[in-house]
Amino acid sequence: MSRALERAGTWVGWAFFADLGSALALTFGYMFSRPVTMQYPDKEKWVPYSRYRGHHFLKRDEAGEIKCVACELCARICPCDCIEVVPYEDENGKRHPSKFEIDTARCLFCGLCEDACPADAIALGQQYEFSSFSSRDLVIGRDDLLAKPGKAATGGSVVAAQLNTEKIVLVETKEPRGYNWWRNIRRT
Repeated sequence: MSRALERAGTWVGWAFFADLGSALALTFGYMFSRPVTMQYPDKEKWVPYSRYRGHHFLKRDEAGEIKCVACELCARICPCDCIEVVPYEDENGKRHPSKFEIDTARCLFCGLCEDACPADAIALGQQYEFSSFSSRDLVIGRDDLLAKPGKAATGGSVVAAQLNTEKIVLVETKEPRGYNWWRNIRRT
């Protein structure tokens, strides 16, 4: 019985040593390889995938009206309580939000508001470049949410970009498609 235990212990030790050796080889291979660095925001910009959950935006219907019916389900399901909706009825009896604000400083970008909306009025878009020194600037109102860009049609690529700091800091790009950044990752 003791010989069987000794053989099993020896086999486990060699397997562990082999795994440790392959992990160290992988680590040293990456340590001495060329680094992959994006030149963001001066020369390159990442175009996110369509499933990316970035900045919120509100959708319009075919007539150009806001799709939101101010049911407040998004505000109720939000785990961090960062959405505020105040409804009103117009002269036709349709409900719309008179106030729709999202505090992006508190938001987790979990997508629960997008899932809960029965009118498919709110979604999380492709914009990821928003920051501020004041938390009051991160409270986004209804009109700003209507002006935000929507989902990316294609994504996961890196496009040429240019940093513009004349009036505001803005990264501009004109190319719809770029190169696949995964090609720069070293393969084993």
